[in-house]
Amino acid sequence: MTLNYIAPLRGLVCTHDAQGREFDLTALQKWIRLNRTIFKVEKVDFRIEKTGWKWAPAVLEFAAVEGVPLSLRVENEAVPASFSACVEAGIEDVLYCHSSAPLAQLQQWVAACKENKVPLRIQLHPPFAEEISVESLVALLETAVFCNITLYDPFVQDAAAQTPDTSAALLKRANALAAALRSIGVDVTLTQFPFCWVEEDNWPAVCNEQQFFLEHMQYQQQSYEFASKIHLRGPHRMAKAVENLLGRKASLHGIIDRALLPWVLENPRIYARVWMFHKLTRHLNFLRRPRPLPQSVEACEAALEGYRKKQAKQLGVQCSQCRFQRICDHAPEKTKQALPGLVLQPKEGPPVVSPMHYRGQAQRYFDALDAPRCTLPEHQLDMAQTARQITLREAPTREIPLQDYGIEDHFNPFDDASKRWYSFANTELQSTPLTRLEPPFTIAFTAGGGIAQHVGFSFGRHTKIVCPMIDYTHRITLHVDRDGYFVLLRDGVAVRPAEFEGAPRLPVRLAGTLEPRIAVHNVDGFLLTQTILVWEGENHPVEKLERVKYSVVIVSTRYSRRLQATLLSLAHQHNFDMSQLEVIIAYVPGIDGNDDLIDCMQRAYPHLRIVRSPFEESNVRSKGFMINESARVASGEWVMLLDSDTMLPPDMFEKVDAVAEGAHFIAPDGRKMLTPDQTADILLGKVRPWEHFDEYAASVERYRFREGDRIPCGFCQCVRKEVLEKIPYHELDHFEASDWLFGRDVVLHFGKETRLEGTVVLHLDHEGRQWYGTLKHM
Repeated sequence: MTLNYIAPLRGLVCTHDAQGREFDLTALQKWIRLNRTIFKVEKVDFRIEKTGWKWAPAVLEFAAVEGVPLSLRVENEAVPASFSACVEAGIEDVLYCHSSAPLAQLQQWVAACKENKVPLRIQLHPPFAEEISVESLVALLETAVFCNITLYDPFVQDAAAQTPDTSAALLKRANALAAALRSIGVDVTLTQFPFCWVEEDNWPAVCNEQQFFLEHMQYQQQSYEFASKIHLRGPHRMAKAVENLLGRKASLHGIIDRALLPWVLENPRIYARVWMFHKLTRHLNFLRRPRPLPQSVEACEAALEGYRKKQAKQLGVQCSQCRFQRICDHAPEKTKQALPGLVLQPKEGPPVVSPMHYRGQAQRYFDALDAPRCTLPEHQLDMAQTARQITLREAPTREIPLQDYGIEDHFNPFDDASKRWYSFANTELQSTPLTRLEPPFTIAFTAGGGIAQHVGFSFGRHTKIVCPMIDYTHRITLHVDRDGYFVLLRDGVAVRPAEFEGAPRLPVRLAGTLEPRIAVHNVDGFLLTQTILVWEGENHPVEKLERVKYSVVIVSTRYSRRLQATLLSLAHQHNFDMSQLEVIIAYVPGIDGNDDLIDCMQRAYPHLRIVRSPFEESNVRSKGFMINESARVASGEWVMLLDSDTMLPPDMFEKVDAVAEGAHFIAPDGRKMLTPDQTADILLGKVRPWEHFDEYAASVERYRFREGDRIPCGFCQCVRKEVLEKIPYHELDHFEASDWLFGRDVVLHFGKETRLEGTVVLHLDHEGRQWYGTLKHM
């Protein structure tokens, strides 16, 4: 099954700013890493000009080490002598942007790419190579794999202004060129062109703002918007902005970073003055400011009518009557400047609501990185068929009626027939948790009555499984098999979940205990949902287990062998009802052997309840984030945060249980630090510490007694669940004392901890302080 669109994963990095000032090599390398780690792109266009060619070898080498394929983006420049060296270094392709340069330069790039067997992408700006005929231009570009005909680009200097007399001729030429290139199989887009200026046969080529960031040949939105802003700011601000973004979630100074970035990107004096003005005047009645959503159905309906009227007024008489009003750019000022004198003419017909309604019909080019993403794997197609059979032939095992779920932190009007979602802001709305489920299961709902940008399911902040709404009503179905692999269906057809918000990599699996929510992005005023239908496999509804008292949360990334020792210490607890214990393992599937280990533990020790909490690979260092998200599904009234290199004594929970009443924070006295030889003996099974724990612990020499200024550290912290809900872990991409800060905050807000006098845990050696996962699978 071939998908008609996939999200762009291409980033953009520039060697110079708009005034021709050069960025230095170190800043460029950081910018590439920013694209890979923060924006989550999988390839980068390296916009190179003037003296920037000297950086090409070093940047290409760095990109190869980072695992980010690099393409060259060149604008109105001749082919340099160093181009052959770039080809040898492994560039993916070339994007040549042609506007005011002599046509000979375009011919040079076509010839050079053909000779070196490098794919060539073309971007044409007005006057669209006016000096030769359309037929000759098409013959020249027949070897191009992609051609973008655009009216303006923030990185390209505007061509000479057109006159009203030449605008019509240029528009006709652009349409003819697009049609001719499409006829010979070139993937063509027309960007910034209103639909009414484009001939009907070329509508599949139109790529306005809404389509742009859904088009795989264009740019990932965050990367593109960052580049377009920093392009106007200069080298100093570029370096500061890149460092600021790279430091997010890697420093305790996140609040300062968030405040600093607008200062760096925008004019600092204006920014400070506007903010001061806001502080002084925000309570004055004569100032217009956002108002909260009305708290009655009648008021919401009135607000919705006002919202529609305001939209129509903003669009103007012509555009408000056009069938393309939802997906067209409506000729903004830049478009009018590029082709002055042309008028907008509304198109009659049924309204088009999907940005990819026509674009999805176009012939598309997919490079080596995009081609694998444009088809769904066979196992997902098989799962989709299974989902269709379940929902069509079997009765739901249960229904979740309207009164059993609400819209979280939002107005919830009561209606016997449907749940009404009102919104006039470009934000995400979520339902309250619908239920608790464990794979396998199938869950479905219908969204209609209005339209939103995306609709689907949310499983916490790290997992959004949603797809675009392309009509006014959809049946959304999520099917999850027993191993946690999933497929999303829209109206019975498998679709690839949307990739956006800088985190395009969806989780490989959904495993463990799950709390699905309905997720809706950018509601256009109004949307309805109804009763939720659930089909459960062999599992019964997984409500919070009443008998579970303690939920142990372990984050394990590349610590599989040590995790095994930790789990064995939990499986051999004495004098304690094991039905009161569950272990939630937060991990990244595929990077180590955790999945196999969990399978083996569940077979060998069925009395130990283990819940999987998988995350995507980009969270491999995000311990705090993984803890906070995993704790959401904890069934116990207590949560023990345990490192995956820590072994508990066999009477640990017997002792914890004895002091739990009246306590809020429980911790051992300290930890015994094992040597590499002692660790090896445990990992190889020569020593089984739980059999003679006290004697073995006494033989260990290194003892850290109440370390960290007597604040219980993260290797073993046991708190009531409501404590963790009120004081979440710091969500950094490395430790930086976040476990100590958590313990300190708990003591400050809830009082001194309860110590288990004389109780120690064993800490397995792992060659130094590798807090966020070793580079070895130890």
